[in-house]
Amino acid sequence: MEAIVGLEFGPDVLASVRALADERLGNASSDVERVSVFLHAVADVRGVAPSTVFATFGRRLVAPVLVAFPAIAKDQSTAMSVILSVSRLLPKTLSALMSHVDEPVLDVELLDLETLRLRFVGPAEMASLVEGIGIGLSEHFGERVTVVHVSPPTGAPDVRTLEMRISTERRATNDRRKEGGDRRGPRDESATG
Repeated sequence: MEAIVGLEFGPDVLASVRALADERLGNASSDVERVSVFLHAVADVRGVAPSTVFATFGRRLVAPVLVAFPAIAKDQSTAMSVILSVSRLLPKTLSALMSHVDEPVLDVELLDLETLRLRFVGPAEMASLVEGIGIGLSEHFGERVTVVHVSPPTGAPDVRTLEMRISTERRATNDRRKEGGDRRGPRDESATG
């Protein structure tokens, strides 16, 4: 995380983020708590919504995880196949990255050949992290993805529902440069519906 912040925003921003995160944490925090606090500090220092930072981190997390654990994508040819095959591990990963949250019960539903619905109870940042992971996986496979955050039902504000439409139609190499939407960080959750 620190390397990403340093490379993208420079050493001064990284120093500010570290100082703010350390101020908020104290010495008794676990590494997992540090992740959440660090990402919130990035959001505060950069003046962006935490959902944007968590989604970007999820997206950037995919490549190093696939390098460190190649079995995750072994014999998989699409982002959707990876998501379906690791969906049982995703709740443990999410609760490990966000220690203040209990392990969510994740409901994954295949709506059609290109659309997944993921539903769980948790904070908005967790939904943004899942969004970023989906975007990172689709980029890894050169696919197009659209993620929609469905508004929580009345009376259940912590229910998170994401619909991911992942097109297996491969992007042309030049498309990545033409389509800023696929290369930028994910949208702020508050702007989606």
